[in-house]
This record gives sequence, C-alpha cells and structure tokens, in this order.
Amino acid sequence: MEEIKCSSAPPQKVLLMYQAVIEMVEEGFDVNKIKVSDITARAGIGKGTAYEYFSSKEEIIADAILYDVQGKREQLSRIVKEDGSFREKFGKILDYITEVFREKETFCLLVRIATGSYEISESLHREYEKRQQDKGCRVMEDIVECFMRQGVAEGVIKERNPELQKMAFVAQVIAFASLLVRREKGEVPQLSMEQGKEFVYGAFVKSLN
Repeated sequence: MEEIKCSSAPPQKVLLMYQAVIEMVEEGFDVNKIKVSDITARAGIGKGTAYEYFSSKEEIIADAILYDVQGKREQLSRIVKEDGSFREKFGKILDYITEVFREKETFCLLVRIATGSYEISESLHREYEKRQQDKGCRVMEDIVECFMRQGVAEGVIKERNPELQKMAFVAQVIAFASLLVRREKGEVPQLSMEQGKEFVYGAFVKSLN
C-alpha cells in the first residue's frame, strides 16, 4: 500500500493506525466489525497506545477515512486552478471522482456512506458526521469557493452566497456518486455516464441561478 502523506502529518503512531484502518478497508473488512485490537495489531503498537490519542474505535475509523480522502484535496485543487472554463473544470472534477471511485476503496466507502448504500453503526455514523463537520467539509471549502468565483466571473452562475454554492455543489456531486454506486452494484441505469455528467451540471447551474 502506498504510504499516506500529508503536509501536517499526525504523530507517527496515529498515522500507523490510520494506515491500518485503510488497509483493512481496502481488503474488504466490514468497518462495523473492526476492533481497536485489530487496528493496533496491524499497526504494530499496543492496544493501550490507541487510547492515548482516541477515546473509541469510531474516532479512529472516522478520522482515518477522512484523513485518506483529504489527500484527494491536492488534485482537486490543481483541477480548479488550472486553465479551462467553469464547465470544463466541473467535468474534470466528475472525471476525477470517477477515477478515484474505481481505484480507491476508502473513497468508495465514503461515497457509499454519503449516499446511504452502506449501513454503519449509529455510533460510527455519529462520530463520522462530527468529524466530517470538523475536518471533511472545511478542508474543501476553499476549493469550492475558488471554483465558484470563476463561475460568477464567467456569468455562468448568479448566486453569490457561499453556503448555498457549497450546498449545490455537494448535492450534485452526491447525485453523480449515486450513479457510480449503482453501476458498481451491477445495476444498469437508463443513463450513460456522459448523460449523468450533463444532467448534474445542468442541475447545478440551474440551482444557482
């Protein structure tokens, strides 16, 4: 497995626990059944060490998944900052999501949780939502805001409220992700990927005008 890297990396023992969780997710483990002892054994540290940094397995798992997904932020940031129109960049964002969904199981898991196609325990869901608000959403805000400024500058969108812009962006990304989930499950929606991209872009722009 490729080592996780981040500009503000956590303590080494925490990073080892994150990597342990991500390895298990990649191998198809049910996150609801992963125990703290499973994580620490794979990380090569004592079980008691985990509780020096976290109070529960839910905290470790939620943090690990979000930490891994935050690594995608750099690529999304490059897409938003490179040359191209607002529409072209939106298409590239969807293409990147499709690529990562196929190749990265942790991202797939996050999408499944967001779209309701993967059931997690109430305690893990609660911790995930809390951690997402603290870390996941905030880490994407600057990218979305930069992207939206271009849309406004090009006259493609009129809505300038950043909260409404973010809501519209997230809603359509999740809508597109649900199409990926259905295809992964072997379902064949009466909609091609290109039709799906065109639809979510149109709905996205319309919602902000």
